[in-house]
Amino acid sequence: MRARIYPLALGKVIKHTLSDLSREVAGLLVGKYLKRYDVLEVWDAITGEQRATSGFVYLEENTMAAAADWVLRNRPGLYIVGWYHSHPGFSLFLSAIDVETQKRYQMLFSKAIALVVDPLTYAKTRKLRDLKFKVFRINRRGQVVQVRTTIGIHRRKLLESTLQGMELMELKYVRGREVEEIELEEGYERFPLESVMRKLKERFSPG
Repeated sequence: MRARIYPLALGKVIKHTLSDLSREVAGLLVGKYLKRYDVLEVWDAITGEQRATSGFVYLEENTMAAAADWVLRNRPGLYIVGWYHSHPGFSLFLSAIDVETQKRYQMLFSKAIALVVDPLTYAKTRKLRDLKFKVFRINRRGQVVQVRTTIGIHRRKLLESTLQGMELMELKYVRGREVEEIELEEGYERFPLESVMRKLKERFSPG
């Protein structure tokens, strides 16, 4: 499987990761899977109310449900296809906790991906060559594998994803059962999914 990320979605993720370099931040990836080509497309990103420390973030269960509901209502044909988080200054990999989180996402949607960004060097230089990110998933053997990723340039999809994302140049920010349009000033990170999995199963993907 390959991943294809459209520019505005990646831009939103990068901007979020730059919003707090002292701790990790996270959110959800919105897109769709093209079975015919075995390609996962990422069109947009969404985040939500979280409680964060330097090494841990908790996303409220009802916030997760609200995010999935928002995607269902506002992004026809799209669904949650994974998650992203930052590793400011400590490389691109999935930690042991990340691996367990990713396994749960893949239980919700078998093609789900994890996008990891290290924004620290880019934050200092603002040079594109210093922008570091990788995409991962768990294979059938339970191993972490990197997913080959490209930036989407298909003209129609590029325009469509941009127009959808420009409804709000910032990320959609979910608080409880509501969605607010705000400037991102604080960072967030990882999601506990155990108790919310059954509730979200149908909302995360088409099957």
